[in-house]
Amino acid sequence: MKTPKIYTYSPKNQKSEFDLYALSKGLNSGKPLDTPCPNCFVISCRNTEELDQYRTILFGLWKAKSFHQFFVGSVIPFIRINDFKNLVFEQMAHLQEKQKAYQQDVKKFKALEQNERAMYEQLLLISELKRIYISRHLKR
Repeated sequence: MKTPKIYTYSPKNQKSEFDLYALSKGLNSGKPLDTPCPNCFVISCRNTEELDQYRTILFGLWKAKSFHQFFVGSVIPFIRINDFKNLVFEQMAHLQEKQKAYQQDVKKFKALEQNERAMYEQLLLISELKRIYISRHLKR
């Protein structure tokens, strides 16, 4: 697999449908994002499969707090782009040895993510229903 281009986000740059974003400042540095923000890196992938693989590896690295060892800055911690690239590419190279098993886990991860989204939407609906049931009996 070829390595994707990783660079700092700028609103002036053109966006692609296969771009993945990762937070670059704060305690959540490295967190994968679907939409860009001013303090993020762009991982420009070639296709959906590659995008899913990088999103999954970023999520795993972020949850394991792997980026914390590279934090710099005294008030607002941030990660340098070279440290970010090195860690991501090192992990992807390590995963190339177990490519088939990793791809299966990426599919499972994606299915769990969809289930999580559906549950979250159901919780929002339940919360709204609870509010409606009580508020219709209150005096206006």
